[in-house]
Order: sequence, then structure tokens, then C-alpha cells
Amino acid sequence: MKSYGGLFGRIVQPANLLAAMWRAARGKRYRGPVARFLADAKLELERLRWELTLGTYRPRPLTQFSILDPKPRVISCADFRDRVVHHAVCAHVAPAIERRLIDDNYACRIGKGSHRAVLRARQFARRYGYWLRLDIRHYYANINHEILLAKLGRLFRERALRELLEIVVRHPVPGGAPGRGLPIGSLTSQWFANLYLDETDHWIKETCRAPGYVRYMDDFAVWADSRSFLWAMAADLRDRLESELRIEMKEEATLLAPCSEGMPFLGYRVFPGIVREKHARIRRRRRLLRLREAQFDRAEITEGQLQACVRSMAGPRRYLGFGEPLAPATGVGGREPRINANAREWTGRADPAEGIGQTTENQEPKTDHLQPIQ
Repeated sequence: MKSYGGLFGRIVQPANLLAAMWRAARGKRYRGPVARFLADAKLELERLRWELTLGTYRPRPLTQFSILDPKPRVISCADFRDRVVHHAVCAHVAPAIERRLIDDNYACRIGKGSHRAVLRARQFARRYGYWLRLDIRHYYANINHEILLAKLGRLFRERALRELLEIVVRHPVPGGAPGRGLPIGSLTSQWFANLYLDETDHWIKETCRAPGYVRYMDDFAVWADSRSFLWAMAADLRDRLESELRIEMKEEATLLAPCSEGMPFLGYRVFPGIVREKHARIRRRRRLLRLREAQFDRAEITEGQLQACVRSMAGPRRYLGFGEPLAPATGVGGREPRINANAREWTGRADPAEGIGQTTENQEPKTDHLQPIQ
């Protein structure tokens, strides 16, 4: 593994800290803590630079809040000055980690993302007969600090940078176990979590020779023409994760089935010929649209904000080949509704939650082929 040096001096340069501050403040400039930092930015950045240089920097306590959509999660929010440090560090650490990652790792990377991961999954579904899906139990909360720091130590050889990374990694998460866990919501956590499973990615691709493989953070998907190959690889992977990384797979979420039955992946169901939305995703979008319309009626948001919300709903559908779900069935401006070439169904429903590409009750895959690991 190639190691990198000379990065700490670049991290603490005033220009890098200033650029990191503006990246961290993007979209949040008028919030109280951010506005107070920006009001005295020169002094704050100089103080932060001296703390980093002298090794006296210590992160402030995390604040937490819970979300329920799409599933219950506890988000840990770093203080704004700590987010500036995260952006400054990742500006030079992330490119080194990026060079280590395989091409089919799609989480939190420029030019990747969940939608491209779904399209890649559809490509593999067209080539091979079976899919295997795996998930890790409480991935962020169970990342071992010692193992992660050992990986970072092999990648970065500067003592000052190693000490700074150790301060960031060991910063306690409220309610977390000692020596384990990264805060969900921090920029550094995304890159460190990607690196934590990087050697496993290379093992699957280069040692196991998996014909098709996609990973989105802690969601694994593997494709092959042999069921026995997939089951054997799943058993080996389970042992490897437990022995080397001290994390475990969700046995109940480990599924194998023919590609013709569709694979649930990142909120969609991926078939060889089409990608369909899951019911839960459609219901969430309907609830959000009703909420935004009610806020618009009460003059709590502007028309532009409402339009941005609708565009955010329509964008993924068009990107994944769902057509134009926001156009009325009779056409817009005298234009006839278009036909989705993949699904051969009419597109352009009035309700953004309707349209092709959604799963109905009688389209669920046959569960007799879905078998947990024994």
C-alpha cells in the first residue's frame, strides 16, 4: 500500500482553512453558530490554525437529533468549527483514500451515488442469473477505532497528521461504546467508513473473483450464475468481517434469489429490464409533497422552494428511466405524453408519486427463493 506524506502542512494553510470554512457554510450561512463564526472569521481561523499546528485542538461535544425517514437514525452534528476542520482534512486526505477504492464502491464519492449504483446493479442483473444481497448490523456504531487507525496509519505516514486523525476518530459519540463508532453526519465519517471496508472490496473482487459486485457503504450486492458460489462467498465473508473487522452481518437481511425476481436495493427493486420503486419510497414522497403544499398554502415556503421539492422528486425517476411522472396524462402544452421504452407503459401522471416503475402488491418477488444464511 502506498503511503502519503507532506499533507499536514497543506491542511493547516490559511487558504485551505478559508476554503474549508466556505464549503462547511454552504447553505447554512444564516444559521446562528455559522453566522457568528463568519462574523469573526479571520480571528476564528487563526485560532483554529494555531491549535492544529501546536497539537492542542480538541473537538467540541456533538449534538444529536433523530430522524425517522426512511428509518430511525440518530444523527450527530459537529460544532461548526469542527466541521471546518473536517473539510480541511478531507480536502487532502480524501484524494488519497479515493485512489484506494474500487470503481464499484458508490457511496459518498464524486461522480457516483445511489442512482448510479442502481443502474450498475441493473447491468449486472442482465448479465448473471442470481443475486446475493448482504447488510452489516449497525455499521457506523460498530467500527473499531484501533482497526481504523491502523488502516489510516498505513496510508498516512506523518506523525502530526496521524495524531489529528486519531483525535477525530476517537472523539466520543454520545451513547456509543468506548473504542467503537463513528458519528453519522460527519464528512470524515463517510470517508473513514469507506476505507474501513476497502480491503474487503478488493478481497471480493480480486480473491473471490465475484463476477458482479456493488457496494453502497454497508449494503453489499453480488451477482453470479452459481448459487453455490454465492452461498460459499457469503459464509467466507461473514467469517472475515467478524474476525478481521469485528463487525457482523445481518443474517435476516442476507438474501439470494434469481435476478428475474428483482433485488431490493437502495429503495428500489432492480429487475433485468426495469427498475421499480418500492411502496415505502412512494409513500414517503407523497407525504413530503403534501407537507410542502400545506407549507406553501400557509406562505411558509416560496413557490421556488415548492418547485425545487417537486424537481427533486422527478429527477431520480427520469434518471432511472421512469419517464415524466409530473406531466398530466393528456399532455402539457398540447404535447402528447411520452411512452417509456423500457416499460411500454404510459408516463406522465399528474401525481408525482404515481406512474410507471412502482411496485404493486402482485409484483412482489416469490419469497420461496429468498433464503437466509444457514
